[in-house]
Amino acid sequence: MSSVVGSEPGEISFGGGGATSQTGKIKVTLVDRLHRSKTIWQIEDEWRAQLRNIQGIKSLQIMEYGATPLSTTRAPLDVIISGPDPEVLDHLGGKVMLALNGTPGLVDLRRSWYIDKPDCRIKLNPEEVTYFKLSQNDIARELKVAVKGVPASAMRLQGFLDIPIHVQYAGNEIRYPSQLQDVYINTRSGQIPLRSIATIHPHRAQPFITREDLLPTLDITGINRGYTIGHVSAMVAKRLKKVNLPNGYSIKLSGTTADMKTGQQEMGRALRIGIVLLFILLVAMFKSFLHPFTIMAAIPLAVAGGFWGLLIFDKPMCKPAMMGLILLGGTIVNNSILLLDFIITARANGVPRNEAIVQSVKLRLRPILMTTGSTIIGLVPLIFEMAVGLERMSPLGIVAASGLLAGTVLTMVVIPVIYSLLDDLAGFFRILAGKDDKPAT
Repeated sequence: MSSVVGSEPGEISFGGGGATSQTGKIKVTLVDRLHRSKTIWQIEDEWRAQLRNIQGIKSLQIMEYGATPLSTTRAPLDVIISGPDPEVLDHLGGKVMLALNGTPGLVDLRRSWYIDKPDCRIKLNPEEVTYFKLSQNDIARELKVAVKGVPASAMRLQGFLDIPIHVQYAGNEIRYPSQLQDVYINTRSGQIPLRSIATIHPHRAQPFITREDLLPTLDITGINRGYTIGHVSAMVAKRLKKVNLPNGYSIKLSGTTADMKTGQQEMGRALRIGIVLLFILLVAMFKSFLHPFTIMAAIPLAVAGGFWGLLIFDKPMCKPAMMGLILLGGTIVNNSILLLDFIITARANGVPRNEAIVQSVKLRLRPILMTTGSTIIGLVPLIFEMAVGLERMSPLGIVAASGLLAGTVLTMVVIPVIYSLLDDLAGFFRILAGKDDKPAT
């Protein structure tokens, strides 16, 4: 593996870490994307194709490092199987792996554990244990000394830290599980071999235990490539419906999908709160419950433009895009406020309504276009990802810029029309109420 991964041109550093007897980890640091011809995802795909030809690899995961150490998820896609019996979980894990194999856009599919760790179960003979006046703790302590050793002393060297000394069986005496039966147990009558008081049964066990809501779990993780995580999750959920589950067992989708769902709910809540606060502020500013509706009518126009921007640039709906919508909602209303403030001031000075509307568009068009244009120009580096690391935040700039562009153009046409219609409606209700048909301000 190191010969494949370590042969990529443009590597800054290459090293390993976190290795165990059955797992390994290699970390590669590349030059930034402005100084290499291939993207990090193209490099990952090439490595996957080459590493699949290496025999003996049970599972493989290649992913960009990024903010992974700070992430709260195991992988972009995480299928969690939960239930009381690990043996059944292991069987269900195989069925789920089989069901998900071949899912478009899903790569590096792997399980969190297999029941494949060599293990030994020691069954004590109660009569013999009682005869020698032994307890389970006594026997466990002797086995621990044989396998792991026991601290005996420390070597003290001047100018250095103490070096601990452990005493344990020689490597060739305790190399295989079957040799445990020859471990000697200290009793009051002397030393006796373990086989005289117990029977050893070879066994396979899971290497570690994972739980969620107090139930054992098995995680099946994967990475999306070429498809958005939302599309991959939808295809995975459809395939998981075909897996029959025994009573007491469940499957749920977690990972980035769950984080996105939670984030979208929080963003949606923030957007609703922002709209309510904006409405209250506009009511206080204009001393009217009618004008805020006219001003806020620009928000859906800008949001529609933001969605068109995502479609044109082929970007998915994500957290940065949601942040862009919130930013857009607070920015686009400035144009409506400029128009409406001019109309109200002009009508208060005796200018007819229709003339005030036309004059507002003529006189406010230039400052509105200047502020909108300067904002969009400032977002250009973010939109076109002109710096390293802007790929993840570019949807924010796309939504904000496209929403401002579309919202500004439509605002100059739609907002005056909406104001005129609402003003006519207000006049109609004043006539029904028997009041003088005075122009609304």
